[in-house]
Amino acid sequence: MVSSNFRVTPQILARRTTTNMQATLSSLQQIQAEVSSQKRIQKPSDDPVGMVASMRLRSDVDRTAQISRNIDDATAWLGTADNSLNSVVQQINKARDLAIQAQNGTLTQTERDSIANQIDDIRQNIIGLANTQYAGRSIFAGTVSGPAYDSSGNYLGNSVAVDRTVAPGTRVQVNVTGDDVFGPAGADLFTNLSTLSTQIRTGTSSTIDTAVTALDTRTTTVQARLADVGARTNRVDAMKTRNGDDALSLKANLSDVEDVDLPKALMDMQMQQVAYQAALQTTAKVIQPSLVDFLK
Repeated sequence: MVSSNFRVTPQILARRTTTNMQATLSSLQQIQAEVSSQKRIQKPSDDPVGMVASMRLRSDVDRTAQISRNIDDATAWLGTADNSLNSVVQQINKARDLAIQAQNGTLTQTERDSIANQIDDIRQNIIGLANTQYAGRSIFAGTVSGPAYDSSGNYLGNSVAVDRTVAPGTRVQVNVTGDDVFGPAGADLFTNLSTLSTQIRTGTSSTIDTAVTALDTRTTTVQARLADVGARTNRVDAMKTRNGDDALSLKANLSDVEDVDLPKALMDMQMQQVAYQAALQTTAKVIQPSLVDFLK
C-alpha cells in the first residue's frame, strides 16, 4: 500500500514546474547573450580556464599594439633622418663642385668672393638641416630638448641614443647624434665649410684642394651614417612585418577561445525557445485551477 506521505500536492507541482521553467529560461537567456555579443565567455564562471587564456592573450594583443606604435614612431624618426642626411649630402656635393670651380686660376676676386658666399649659404642650409625636428624634438640633438646646433654651428646636444622597442627584448636606436654624423667640435663639417670659404677668398689652389680633401673625409662619414640609418630602417621594417604576423596569430587564438560558434548557438537558441514554449504550454495544462481559485 502506497503511503500518503508521498502524495504530490498542487503546491509541490507548481514549485517544481516553476523551477524547471526558470532553468529553461535562464539557458535561453544565456544563449541569447552569446548570440548578441558573439562571445562564448560572458563571465569567469562560464569557462575559468578559457578566461585565464583570454586574459593572457589580450595582454599579448595589447603588447603587439604598443610595439606597433613604437615601430611607427621609429620609422618616422629614421625616415626624417634619412631625408635630412640625403639633403646634407646634396648640399656637400654642391659645395665641392663650387670649390673645384674656385680652383680656376682665371677667376677674379669678385668671382671668388661670390663662390665663397655660396659656400657660406650652403653652410647655413646644412645647419638648418642639422636642426631638423620630429614631433617637436631635434633628431640630431640626442636627448637634449631644443636645437642641436646654434647659428654658428656649435653643437648643443649630447651623444645619448634614443631607442625604441620594436620586438620583445629588442631595441633599435632611432636617432643619429650630431657629433657622430657632422663630426666633433673643431673638426666638424661646419668648420670644414668655413675653412673652405676662407681659402676660396684668400687662399691658393693648393690650400683649396686641402680644404676639399677635408670636406671629402667628412662627406664619407655622413654617407656612412646615412647607410646605417638605412640598415636600421630595414631592420625596423622586418620587425613591423613580424609584429603584424604575431598580432594576427594572437587575434585568431583569442577568437578561438572567446568567440561563439554562431551557427551552433543559433540552433541551440531555437531549440531552447521551442523547449521554453513547450514548457509554458505543458504548465498551463498541468496546473489546473483549484477549488480555492473558484472561491476567490
